Amino acid sequence: MSTTNSYAEEAAQRWPVEYVESNLKLKSMSKEDQQKLFKLGSDNIKDIADAFVLQKAADSVDVQKLVKIHYNWVSVFWTPTKDAYIGLGAMYVTDERFTQNYDKYAPGCAVFMAQAMNVYAQENLSN
Repeated sequence: MSTTNSYAEEAAQRWPVEYVESNLKLKSMSKEDQQKLFKLGSDNIKDIADAFVLQKAADSVDVQKLVKIHYNWVSVFWTPTKDAYIGLGAMYVTDERFTQNYDKYAPGCAVFMAQAMNVYAQENLSN
């Protein structure tokens, strides 16, 4: 079994409704649009890491603009509530697979991202 398949199986078990919704949205997109979407996500992570390296505060206007892009990117797949978005940020820290995705650009970036997501959720989202 490939790693991608094991991630998909895990997501389907942990978040069955969101998993189906996400897959339907992704399958409705052209391959070109999928590639653009994933590039946007990667670029956003790099931009957030750059802000972290520049020691911008998690609650700064610049960082919160980047987190809004992240939230909108996530919302292409599923629309997280305040608690869900905070939980996603926490998972970036507690699940090493996610931590590596941020910390490969700057060690500690996953914690920074979780903090910034928490600020964004508290100020902009509801349950």
